[in-house]
Amino acid sequence: MHPPDDDDVVTLDPDDDEEFEEEDFAPGPDERDMDLLDGSWEDRYYSGQTSRIDWGTVALAIALIAAISLVLPGLLVMIS
Repeated sequence: MHPPDDDDVVTLDPDDDEEFEEEDFAPGPDERDMDLLDGSWEDRYYSGQTSRIDWGTVALAIALIAAISLVLPGLLVMIS
């Protein structure tokens, strides 16, 4: 293993923070995170405005395709 570079070291001392000065942009929540901060995502999720996969319908469709693929060849043989 090689020793870490000085760029890879994260300091926990707030006085030693040379990367972000007072006038620089400080990382934090932005407009993309506002729905998480104000809880509006819960309103949309529980009101049904977000689409969710109905796994029962998916299972039914797969079962129908399997049943048709088993029955159809027999019907074609009987007809011809």
